[in-house]
Amino acid sequence: MDHINYVNVFQGTGEIDLPKPRGIAAKWFFLKAGCGNTSPAALAPFGAMSAAPYSGGYPTGYTDHMPNSHSRPPKFEGGDKLLGFAHLQQSGTGSIGYYYNYAVTVPRYDASAERRPMADETASPGYYAVTLEDIRCELTAAPRCACHRYTFGSPGGYLTIDFSNNGVNIPNWGRADAHIKSVKNSDPFTVLAETEIEGVKICFAAVCSVRLTVTEKGAVSEKLSENGVIELKVSVSTADTARALSLITDNSFDETKAETAALWEQALKRVSIETKDEKIKEIFYSNLYHSLVKPADWTGDSIFYEGGGPFVADLGTLWDMYKTALPLIFAVYRDMGEKTVETLLRCQEAKGRMPNCIGLTSDYDICGNQARALGVYTLLTAASYGYPIDPKRLIKVMENDLFNAQNDDFCQGKPLPSNTFLLDLADAFSLAADYAEAHGDPAAAARLKTYAPRWRDAFDEKTGILKNDTGYYEGSPENYSFRQMADMDARIALAGGKERFIQLMDRFFGYGAPDVVQPTDPHNFAPVQEGQKLGRFEGFNNESDTEAPYSYIYAGRHDRTCEIVRGGMKYMFTDGRGGLPGNNDSGALSSYYVMAALGLFPVAGQDLFLIGSPFIDAAELSLYNGNTLKIRVKGASDENIYVAAVRFNGNPVTDFKMKASDLLKGGELTFEMTDRPQY
Repeated sequence: MDHINYVNVFQGTGEIDLPKPRGIAAKWFFLKAGCGNTSPAALAPFGAMSAAPYSGGYPTGYTDHMPNSHSRPPKFEGGDKLLGFAHLQQSGTGSIGYYYNYAVTVPRYDASAERRPMADETASPGYYAVTLEDIRCELTAAPRCACHRYTFGSPGGYLTIDFSNNGVNIPNWGRADAHIKSVKNSDPFTVLAETEIEGVKICFAAVCSVRLTVTEKGAVSEKLSENGVIELKVSVSTADTARALSLITDNSFDETKAETAALWEQALKRVSIETKDEKIKEIFYSNLYHSLVKPADWTGDSIFYEGGGPFVADLGTLWDMYKTALPLIFAVYRDMGEKTVETLLRCQEAKGRMPNCIGLTSDYDICGNQARALGVYTLLTAASYGYPIDPKRLIKVMENDLFNAQNDDFCQGKPLPSNTFLLDLADAFSLAADYAEAHGDPAAAARLKTYAPRWRDAFDEKTGILKNDTGYYEGSPENYSFRQMADMDARIALAGGKERFIQLMDRFFGYGAPDVVQPTDPHNFAPVQEGQKLGRFEGFNNESDTEAPYSYIYAGRHDRTCEIVRGGMKYMFTDGRGGLPGNNDSGALSSYYVMAALGLFPVAGQDLFLIGSPFIDAAELSLYNGNTLKIRVKGASDENIYVAAVRFNGNPVTDFKMKASDLLKGGELTFEMTDRPQY
């Protein structure tokens, strides 16, 4: 089949429009905003360069959304119209602190900068088109070059390019402007510009099919004397304008469109599924598509270390991506997996630690308060999957990162700003110690293991959940209490044993509780505060607790895992612009759907996959190492949500856990499904 045909590029770009939840899914409370924040940008898989319609909306430059953090997003007048077309878009993020949308290009007949209504909007992977007035506007992109084609229905058409634009452009909210250092013609058809945006040197090259004249902020093309076409190519580098110019593709617009479509088909077919439900195919491949938009491959343009080589940006929400988005990439997409690993290693070696966010901003700490040690988890995930990382180098990087001065409070036994940091660090120390021990460095293992027991300081042994004496990012103590930890047996014992642990989880997921009412008024935060007091699962609206359903496995209640995962996938993911339950956060939610559909969940930092409840008939994954994993699901249906048996290469998997290193050797994973709870 042509996998690309099942992708809806617009999925998640708008306000949520989900099925009315029933059963256990009706018990969960949304703490974050109800919008996916994806962009319909034209781009290649993991492409650094993108081009997209630009309304100035928050946060990707598309739609009429105002800044929002809860309920439904507020709207601004005119945001359903376009100002032009911009380059470099984030995907699914919220208030990340920096908003790309550079080099806004406007096709026009006069100097008016007014927003214009859209007609005949369409998109497919690597391509976007819309009509403004009588101008047909088309965008496509190679990995490092965006291509525009504007077909004017009347004489007098021309383009303007504004290199000073940066971010959103919402009435009464404002935008940040780029500091332009120089704009010049290198020939009559080419403009080169050097700017500084977010503390980073950004160099543009723009090559047009008609003559360009330099302006104070950018360039303007000559006017067409009759109906006709203007084509434009734009590329960007953080090095210099010469490099930016070297990245301009020689291919025509149609050749670029065809090659990028082929790249998308090649990427999508690496995870090939079979299902009788055509709607599930659309939802699956739309989610797989949005899982492969980020991170972006900026190889040769590192802003944090010298020497060229691999560099990936838009690890914009690493605290979300490390759970399912990066494990999916590591499992299937070797090139991006290797570049992500090398980027994190080099960042630590150059800067002394790994950041929570890598983007085109010089602020290394811009998202430093979300979590800690996530780079360690990410590298350990890659190592457990078999990526060729030098053990000595990895151990050194992990030690240097964990013993960084930022973590002195933890190492000195002091209180931390959040108890989640205690869990982040304690388990990172524990897992790093295990790696060091397994790779012949007992001295490092001993140093690291010293700090592993500190996780207990985060919990109240009377309640069995995290203490309520610190702040919690986007959640409550309960939202972070049921993550998979390095020592789950000890965690469950602290809660009072398996039965007590199950009771706590049942309460968290709302078993036996009344249905909730989701907040919808973005101007009233009171219902959100009241809902947060429930201490309830966030229902795939946010990644804070998305791993929690799988912790039932450690207490022997896989049936609960099945009920929650299937309820969430049925009622909280659908097709269309409203098809994602919350901010997609650089592919975090969409990759969760992909993993859930396959019946798998990766445990970050560990050599471990947990078994869920698949809802496809079959799948075939071309793994990063050349192996093939086949998945067969017997009796898959909307009613058969429980797993009666699971086998890998004919051998029973009795505890719903598998080593990632075994799974990635390839073979056949077989599920037998039933409508009866199994525990």
